[in-house]
Amino acid sequence: MPTIVISKRDPASNLMGRYLTENYFEKTEKTFGNYHVFEYKNADLIIIDSEHIYADWLAERYPSDLYIFASRHSAESGIPCLTVHTTGNWGDAMYGGESRTLARAPAQHMLAALQYLKEHQIDGFSVSYEVTHHGPTPDVPVMFVEVGSTEEQWQNEEAAAVVAEAILAALEPVDAPTAIGVGGGHYAPRFTQIALKKGIAFGHMAPKYAFDFLDEYMLRQAVEKTIPRPEYYSVHGASDEIKELVEEIAQEYGLKKAK
Repeated sequence: MPTIVISKRDPASNLMGRYLTENYFEKTEKTFGNYHVFEYKNADLIIIDSEHIYADWLAERYPSDLYIFASRHSAESGIPCLTVHTTGNWGDAMYGGESRTLARAPAQHMLAALQYLKEHQIDGFSVSYEVTHHGPTPDVPVMFVEVGSTEEQWQNEEAAAVVAEAILAALEPVDAPTAIGVGGGHYAPRFTQIALKKGIAFGHMAPKYAFDFLDEYMLRQAVEKTIPRPEYYSVHGASDEIKELVEEIAQEYGLKKAK
């Protein structure tokens, strides 16, 4: 059963949680920690006191086959945005999770959220994937759906409602082929474009700034922990050395190049 996770320490998450519990989820007699558990159709909604990114304990204490974290997104640019991503650390674990460890990426659920955000895009907000980053990194599917990038957007009720609805959309995966992506910037413009135009669902995406940590071990994780197992790969803005490595792994797993 999917589990939507709301963090009391996150103002955007709180706003999304309030929207979901007022409009869809019903309180049950079950509790988790200090709060009631809510239910809607095939999903639970739980509230935690800690930051999402440090919730590596969650898989043991509240097992689920999919975690969807309703979250804020922070960026120095301050650009308003609505984003979707999975979790993992290509190198050292600086913000939750384990070093050199990726969570499982629910690519088809992520695409469902991305498509909803694009179809209901708010004026002034960009919509995109983000590359794989931060924790938690349990060995189960994890995705974040976020509103950013400053306090102003975190308190925007329209943005919170759209992201909350995108989370509901993500409960039903899109029937789409899946892919991994390598290269580009943090907001994955190339992979976002391919996903929205060609209906290819990206799971793990490694940005250019993670190339120092990208090796066979991490690339195999990206393939094996993208769910369902990818059929495609996309690489751009990479050195010949990285391209060669990606193409070797792609050939090993029988991946075709997404164009």
